[in-house]
Amino acid sequence: MKNWVYDEYKHCGVDYSDAKQAEDYDNQHRKFRDYEKEFNEMIEFLSPGNTRELSMLDLGCGTGATSIYAAKVFKKVYGIDVSGMMISQAKRKAEKEGISNIEFINAGFLTYSHKDEPVDLLITRAALHHLPDFWKQAAFLRMNRVLKKGGILYIFDVVFHFDPRGYEVKIDDWVSEFEKKAGKKIRDEVETHIRDEHSTFSWILEGMIERAGFKIEKCRTADGFLTEYHCIKVEDISIE
Repeated sequence: MKNWVYDEYKHCGVDYSDAKQAEDYDNQHRKFRDYEKEFNEMIEFLSPGNTRELSMLDLGCGTGATSIYAAKVFKKVYGIDVSGMMISQAKRKAEKEGISNIEFINAGFLTYSHKDEPVDLLITRAALHHLPDFWKQAAFLRMNRVLKKGGILYIFDVVFHFDPRGYEVKIDDWVSEFEKKAGKKIRDEVETHIRDEHSTFSWILEGMIERAGFKIEKCRTADGFLTEYHCIKVEDISIE
C-alpha cells in the first residue's frame, strides 16, 4: 500500500479492535436497537426481489448482526470488517447458528479485494463515518467495482441534514436523546462519534454517491441524523 493511503485500521473514535469493546458491542447496542427489526425494515425499504437468488456484501459488518440475518434468506453473504476482534465474534455467532453460506473477511473499504462475481446488493451500516470525506469518495468508487450494474447500494449512517448554522443545538439535543434511551455509556459513545469520527452533511455525501456511478432512488431519516439511502449502480466507474 502507498504511504499516502489512509490507514483505515487505525483507531478512530470508539476502539473496536479492543477485545472488551468488541465483546460488549452487542450488549450495549441492544439497549436501543432491534437487529432483526432493522434487517426486516431494510429489506422492505429496498425491495430487492427474490433474495434466495441474490448475493450480498456487508462492508463494516461489525459483529455480524445484519450479515447473519441476511445469510438466512440470501444465497451468499460476505461480511467485511477492519476489526479482527469483531470478525472473530461474528464467526462464532455464525458457527453457533450453523450458518455456512457466509464468509467473514478482515478488511475494509479501502483494502477489501473482491475475488468472486460482483454482488447484487452491497450494504454499509454505521461504518462509513470512520472515513474522512476524501476517503469516503475513494470507498464509493471501490464499491462501484464490487457491485453488479443495476445492483443496489444501501447506506445507513449518521448524516447531517440540518442547517450548519444551528449545529450546536441540534447536536446537544440528539446526544441527550441517546442518553435517555440507553444511558450514560451510549451518550459517551455518541459524543465520541461527533468529536472524533467523520459523519458529514447530506449534500456532501449525496454528491459523492452520484460521482461514483450511483443514482439515489430514495432517502429517509426520522431525526435528521440517522439516515438510509437506497441507491442503484447506473454506471461502471473504472479507477485509473
